[in-house]
Amino acid sequence: MTSLGWEWGGFPALSYYLHTLVEEVHIPLDSNIVAIGLSSYRTLLCVVLTPLINRLPRRKMYLLSGALVAFSLFTQSCYSLATPFINTELQVYTKWTPLVAILLQYTGYSMGWGVLVYNFLGEILPSDMRSFGSALIGIIQNIALFTSVKMLPVIISSFGTGVLFGTYFICVLIVLTVCTLFLPETKGLSLDDIEEMYNNKNNKKDLKQEKV
Repeated sequence: MTSLGWEWGGFPALSYYLHTLVEEVHIPLDSNIVAIGLSSYRTLLCVVLTPLINRLPRRKMYLLSGALVAFSLFTQSCYSLATPFINTELQVYTKWTPLVAILLQYTGYSMGWGVLVYNFLGEILPSDMRSFGSALIGIIQNIALFTSVKMLPVIISSFGTGVLFGTYFICVLIVLTVCTLFLPETKGLSLDDIEEMYNNKNNKKDLKQEKV
């Protein structure tokens, strides 16, 4: 689920179609300059925030960064849908909204949304299924990446960028909801501790079923 949230969270779109998206949302800067600036910003954030991510609770960081990504996608969707109705005089001030939203999206990515996914894959999967589970998740992730990238031109040409970012927002919101309910905190726990935690939960469920 976390991998699907990354692939359908707009990041492959920014990677493969950044110039197209910059032109579609009418950011008043040269698309090449924007691409270089955003790539540099994301790299700098990853370097600066990586030590912080390792020290803070992973579940909280993942949910917080996901909320920031969801907010940025929601902002981009609303702005794209509302642009035709915004007064020309106001557009002088609102034209920077897409750029700020993309910066917030990259900030959420560097805070944990795009980084902690790989930590969870190595920690949450049980030892006897880790190899198979990682391979299966890798296959699903590649399929999600392929569909996300290939569907972008179709969605833009058919519905516009507002619907595109709205779709990404809904996907991230679903992932956040599921992770809020089921994602455990793994900070400070060894792989044996995590597996024992799941075993204890399963044993409690079995006891409840036996009592019923």
